Amino acid sequence: MDQDTVIKVENLSKKFCRSLKRSMFYGSVDVARNMLGMKYYPGNLRKNEFWALKDINFEVKKGETFGLVGANGSGKSTLLRMINGIFPPDRGRIEVKGRIGALIAVGAGFHPHMTGRENINLNGAILGMTQAEIKKEMDSIIDFAEIGDFLDAPVSTYSSGMYVRLGFAIAIHSRPDIVLVDEILAVGDSKFQRKCLDKIREMRSTGTTFFLVSHNMQNIESMCNRALLLDKGKQIKLGAPQEVVPIYELLLQTGKRIRFKEKPDDKNQSSEPSSLTLVKSYEGFGTQEVRVNKFLLKDENGLKRKNFSAKNKLAIEAEIYSQNELDKAILWTSLTYVNNKRVEDENLECVGIRKSISVPKGRSRIRIEFGKIPLNTGEYKIPFYIFDDTFTNPYFQGHFGYFCIKREIPTMLRVGLGTPACWQNGNVEVTKV
Repeated sequence: MDQDTVIKVENLSKKFCRSLKRSMFYGSVDVARNMLGMKYYPGNLRKNEFWALKDINFEVKKGETFGLVGANGSGKSTLLRMINGIFPPDRGRIEVKGRIGALIAVGAGFHPHMTGRENINLNGAILGMTQAEIKKEMDSIIDFAEIGDFLDAPVSTYSSGMYVRLGFAIAIHSRPDIVLVDEILAVGDSKFQRKCLDKIREMRSTGTTFFLVSHNMQNIESMCNRALLLDKGKQIKLGAPQEVVPIYELLLQTGKRIRFKEKPDDKNQSSEPSSLTLVKSYEGFGTQEVRVNKFLLKDENGLKRKNFSAKNKLAIEAEIYSQNELDKAILWTSLTYVNNKRVEDENLECVGIRKSISVPKGRSRIRIEFGKIPLNTGEYKIPFYIFDDTFTNPYFQGHFGYFCIKREIPTMLRVGLGTPACWQNGNVEVTKV
């Protein structure tokens, strides 16, 4: 394992037994075999056994936020428990370098009849803190948890949100090198979730590694450098969240997997020099009822351009074809600063528009006016999506690029990933052609 790697998983497999009695019997047999020096082949499944994880391989680097996604029962929590040393592997190996602070379950390690203050001491010790460290961090933990008058009440009287706040506060103050988080942020309120995400960003900048399990794809896309998709214990996709999330969402909807396509065929490209071309598409994802035939950018004078000054007003004109009339559709588009054309998670969503629209059957033109936006100098592309009114089923998804903006005094971008840093209430017109 190299110096920058803190978690290394090689050919990892874990099996369980569906029957408790048979599981206990197998355990006794395995112990007896070990005592007698008899060989045991863990690669073979016995009656009622199944693979919870099968042949998992990945590495996590220091300071990285690594996402783990998959449907319920896909093996996410099992993998987290194995990294934390709770379950041993049946095949393969795990190497972990550093101190782990684990939030695998809400209130894990809490004694229900002890007070919040007493559980800070207990849980802190479980996470490897000394009594001196716990005493030093006590006030900061209490302040972060925000449980107020309930600090000296038994934790059995706490709500699930209070459990989360206290558990997270203890874990992040244990000064871990690696933090394992299993979906617990879904329990807290929005204010606390934001507080936790801000803390994760702060700790990540100092080199702390986060291993985040979540069903919230916005958190996965905005927080994670890479993500791993599991399905029924098997490794499906490892890569940038923008590549993994569409595959996961399609699995949830249809049970099918898609092929992610970075460079579409030439037949999808517009031959008009002033048009932006389709630089990323999601094949097999959604109904594909809408096709984009032409994608243009225009300035305040109606001139087609690919190079703008930050003082220019900017408008998008997309000529589309729809197989059906779409009375209730959602248009989502944004301007994305392109830091790296090959590494999607290094690109930054700057400003976005989300509008309810109606799309007529056949050919039509969509005009989106962003107005005057003081964007920074650099190269940009435009994610362009049309969803149904539930915002789960896309009629079209694609990225169009590239265009340039020049500013007199360039500045460094410090905005969000996955979700635009700001939203505009821009004017959107759909006209039948």
